[in-house]
Amino acid sequence: MRSSIAIFVLVFAALGLLLGYSESYDAQRSGAQDIEVAAADVEDRIDGLIRVMQTTGDLPQVKSAEYLDSIDVAQMGIPEGDDVEKRQVAREIMSGHAEIASIFFLTPGGDIYIGEPYEQQEQLPRLNYADRDWYRGVRATNDAYVSSVFMSAAIHVPAIAIAVPVYAETGNQVAGYWVAIVDVSGIDSSLRGFGGESRILLVDHNGTQVADTGVPLHETTELRSFAGLQSVENALAGQSGTTVERVDGAEMIASYAPAKAHPHTWAIVFLQPAGAGSG
Repeated sequence: MRSSIAIFVLVFAALGLLLGYSESYDAQRSGAQDIEVAAADVEDRIDGLIRVMQTTGDLPQVKSAEYLDSIDVAQMGIPEGDDVEKRQVAREIMSGHAEIASIFFLTPGGDIYIGEPYEQQEQLPRLNYADRDWYRGVRATNDAYVSSVFMSAAIHVPAIAIAVPVYAETGNQVAGYWVAIVDVSGIDSSLRGFGGESRILLVDHNGTQVADTGVPLHETTELRSFAGLQSVENALAGQSGTTVERVDGAEMIASYAPAKAHPHTWAIVFLQPAGAGSG
C-alpha cells in the first residue's frame, strides 16, 4: 500500500510539473505572438506621424519664416497674429491627429518661432530649446528624429517629440525645424488592447517608460526607468525572445521585442506572473 501511495504521489507531482510547464509554454507562445503585433502597431503609429510632419514640412507656408524679426520673449516666439498660414497648417494637423498635442516651428538656432495652440507657446518658460534631445538629434542627422520620452513644458505630461528639418524653397539650407509634441497616453491606451492580462511596458532607447499598462493613466506622474531589466536590454539590442526575471518583487515571464522609433530602437515587454496560463 505504501508503495502504491508513493508511486501515486510521484505521478501526481510529475503531472503538476508537466502542467506547469505547459502553462508556462502557452504563456510564452501567446506573449510572443501578441508582442510582434503590438510592436508593429507602435512602429506604424510613429511612422505615420513622421510622414505627416515630413509632408507638411514641404509646404511653402511652412518653409517660409518671414517674421523672424518679430520673435520676442514677451510671447515666446512671434505674435499670435503673425504667420497665420503656418499656424493654420499646424491646427489642421492637430485636428486630424488627436495624439499630437502641439506643434512648433523653431529657427535653426533653436528659438521658438511659432507654437500651436498659441496658448502653449506664450506660457513656455523660455525661448530657446537647443539643449533638448529632439533638437540636437534632428540638427545632427538632418532627418526625422523621434526623441526620448520627457515631461513636456508645453503640455505638462509625458511626451515624445517628432522633429523634421524644413528646407528653404531654394538651396539646401535648413530654414528651421517642424516639431510635433506627442502625448504618449495615446500609445499607452492602444497597448491596453494587446496581450490579454499581460502587463505591457514600452520603453524608449534609454530604457525609460513610455507606457506601462500596469499603472492607470491618470497615476503616471513621473518617468520610471526599466533599463535594468534583461528583457529591455535584449530588446534594445534588437533581439526578440522570452526570459524569466524579477519585476517589482515578483517572478515574471517576460516576452520582449524591439520596436523602431527612427532612428532609435525601443523595447516592448509583455509581463505575466511565472506559471500563469494563457487565459
